Amino acid sequence: MKRRQEDGGEAGKARVEPVLEGLRVELPGGRGARVLLRACSTAMREQLELPLQVSRQPLLLARLLEEGAGALGDLLPASPPWRMAAEGDSAAAGAPLAAACSCGEAACGHLPEAMAIGEAAWAADAGLRLALVGWAPEALADAALACWAAAQPLPEPEAALRAYAGGPDAPQRSTRGEGPHLAEWLADMAGQGHLHLPGPRFHDVAAGLREEFRHGTPPGSVSAAQPRLDREPGPDAAPWAALLPGVSGAAKGLELVAARVRERAAELAAGPPPGAAGSPKGKIRR
Repeated sequence: MKRRQEDGGEAGKARVEPVLEGLRVELPGGRGARVLLRACSTAMREQLELPLQVSRQPLLLARLLEEGAGALGDLLPASPPWRMAAEGDSAAAGAPLAAACSCGEAACGHLPEAMAIGEAAWAADAGLRLALVGWAPEALADAALACWAAAQPLPEPEAALRAYAGGPDAPQRSTRGEGPHLAEWLADMAGQGHLHLPGPRFHDVAAGLREEFRHGTPPGSVSAAQPRLDREPGPDAAPWAALLPGVSGAAKGLELVAARVRERAAELAAGPPPGAAGSPKGKIRR
């Protein structure tokens, strides 16, 4: 946590800096007071159970790897750790104070102002919220994957991965040192953004082009069985645009193919030109 920001972005404003222990707030006005707002304790972090919650939502795990802490949304606590510590009376159990000021006074007037500044920074930055509860996006994703592995252990994970990726006849690795480890492979795939749900394959797309579509009229229309006579011959763009909304040139490409087919049909119907029967140059093109 090496980010440093100024509240308001101007000189003389309060400065907020994430540190290992939590969030350090330097109050404005040249007073020199620095307040440390504590991050989550280990017990608090375990109570949140973020790895378990992320592991229950595979799509959320993919978004976490691609988008960062902002994908977690409501899984992150609404209250900052120093407020949760004060509400839980953790100081009475011997834990460090939720907030401490450099002036040395236990209940100085700097604390409420620093807490308000810290809460504004907490609400504005999802990455800061995740860091203050003790996680980085990559570490949280690793912990969620570890939850998966613990829930469904495999006696021979390397063999299972090899069977899934290359079938039972895939060549085995001769030594343990060859090739990437499973965890390294997953980390590389996550870094490249390849951990996602694949889209439908070609054979998964079910499209029934009935006679109505061949005439360019959507199914169910009153004139579905009648071809349109107010346009040039060839496929109508409307039904193809509805069938393939992401392929803008589908109808145009099909129209070019149909136009060429019509030209060849006309040439074949007209027959060879006069005097072309005995000449190799007069052969009909195929």
